[in-house]
Amino acid sequence: MVNQEHLFAIGELARIGGVSVRTLQYYDEQDLLKPIITKGGRRKYTREDVLRLEQILFLKSLGFSLEEINEKILDLNTSADLKNIFTMQRNALTGQIEQLNNIVGMLDTAIAETNTDQEISMDRLITIMESMRRGNPYAFVVRYFNDEQLKSFAFQLFTMPDNLKVKEVFDKLRELYEKGVNPEGEEGQELAKRWWNMVNEFSSGDFNLLMSLINAGLDIPNWPDEARDIQEPIKNFLVKALNVYIHNNGLQIGIEKPK
Repeated sequence: MVNQEHLFAIGELARIGGVSVRTLQYYDEQDLLKPIITKGGRRKYTREDVLRLEQILFLKSLGFSLEEINEKILDLNTSADLKNIFTMQRNALTGQIEQLNNIVGMLDTAIAETNTDQEISMDRLITIMESMRRGNPYAFVVRYFNDEQLKSFAFQLFTMPDNLKVKEVFDKLRELYEKGVNPEGEEGQELAKRWWNMVNEFSSGDFNLLMSLINAGLDIPNWPDEARDIQEPIKNFLVKALNVYIHNNGLQIGIEKPK
């Protein structure tokens, strides 16, 4: 028989755990923390229940759901099982941290845009952040568009699937530049082709939008700090590769190296 001196009323346990009485009632309903029911119908908890509550609250603070705590964790006894469940949770939280860092980066960009001399609308800010969310480090080009071009750009952005692989193209650009690859060579020309096709597909035949994208690429001295890491690869590799590609394919648009 349980010693009454070691039993806690539901209000007492709620105070000890820093939770509400309703929370403890909910844990009871979910078979997560079952009290002893006295003859008078009162809920009473043992010292073991206090420990179990502390374990539940700690595991919740690590991001585990109540279902995971109840069905997968509290009854684990081996170190291998514990290692496995904590490793999986760590990996999940690492992914969340990366996602949150990306969101913080987008918000930093939005804040920076509001600090420019140019008045900026919600439409323009959302388009910039959505472009960043899709892995486009070139999102700031939106500032170069007039209202009609912004609408065209935003429409293409929101309706076109992510298969343009913008980030992949820029990552490849950085890689080739850092390796010292010749922009006139096979790899450089393949990248120029990919970039040219990507921009043309995105502009969807809108010549003015295409030219705005190109002109933005030439205005490197006025790019924001967050685009600094792609400035040199574009200026010293992509521009040269594109000039050669355009010339070799008889295209009518010329690109001069930015100063």
